[in-house]
Amino acid sequence: MPKISILIPAYNAGKCIDRSLDSALGQTFSDIEIVVVDDGSQDNTLEVLDRYASSDNRVKVVRHPRNLGVFMARKTLINNSSSDHLMFLDSDDALKPDACENLYSEALRSGADLVIGGYELCWNDGRKVVKNNELNYGNGPYGVAMAMLKGELKRYLHSKLFEKRLFVENPPEYLEHFNLCEDEIMSFSASKNVHNAVRVSGVVYEYWQVDGSLTHSGGPKLRRDQLYARSVVRSICYGIDKDLGKESETFLLKGLHCSIKSSGGKNRKELVSAVSDFGLSSIISFPSLVRRFGFKKGLNYYLVTHFKFGSRLVNLYDNA
Repeated sequence: MPKISILIPAYNAGKCIDRSLDSALGQTFSDIEIVVVDDGSQDNTLEVLDRYASSDNRVKVVRHPRNLGVFMARKTLINNSSSDHLMFLDSDDALKPDACENLYSEALRSGADLVIGGYELCWNDGRKVVKNNELNYGNGPYGVAMAMLKGELKRYLHSKLFEKRLFVENPPEYLEHFNLCEDEIMSFSASKNVHNAVRVSGVVYEYWQVDGSLTHSGGPKLRRDQLYARSVVRSICYGIDKDLGKESETFLLKGLHCSIKSSGGKNRKELVSAVSDFGLSSIISFPSLVRRFGFKKGLNYYLVTHFKFGSRLVNLYDNA
């Protein structure tokens, strides 16, 4: 059995997946398998994957006969992995050559079930920016979840080595055609099962900034998916600790406020309707917002979420 399963979801990735596969196959730690799900691609993705699989038996290809979305692709990847340790790699990103070696050696040394490294934001023009992940609130479920809510530990699945158990015990509900913030749901769901998380120094992952990717695009369904994901995160956090649950509501509200304000209020009705659908109307009431943020900021949030011209009024007030 391989020591690490590297899991790659792929959809219409024929032009970029060579980078991720080459980085996985080029690891200094070779006792790995690479599981790739072709999620009903309509380009030459499957042809590329078959070429790699025929030249290296560590590559295992699974195909969805139709596109199910990245959330379901990740579920299929986990179900088809054979290692007790998992790493996630997106089809347009890359691992540093010693990523598996660094993370796995720390897992063996410390006995940690979650090992976290840093990552680089990379652009095609050669720019690179290093991002670190921090654990400042403890190494168990509370500490991991709070670090994610505070933005000190990124809510992505990448740059981490997970024990497979974290995703198998009390797994999240996987949804079809869910393509944004599914990694937030999975990361927080895994956090509730963590016994001991540790950090390693250094960069283990290259996160390439690709125009047109889901992360950099929008749309009503994607915004609703994001809000739904954060409502799930809220439920998970309340299941861990009451104070964590309250912090998760602040996290949700900041995202809601930012999304409405950045659109000039154009998506207000759609998002507030989603808040109601997810049973969260009470957290955007005026008394609740004032208790959470104080009068001035609470009023700001209330105007933006409840009135058609709220975003314009707030912008005028802020710029006065």
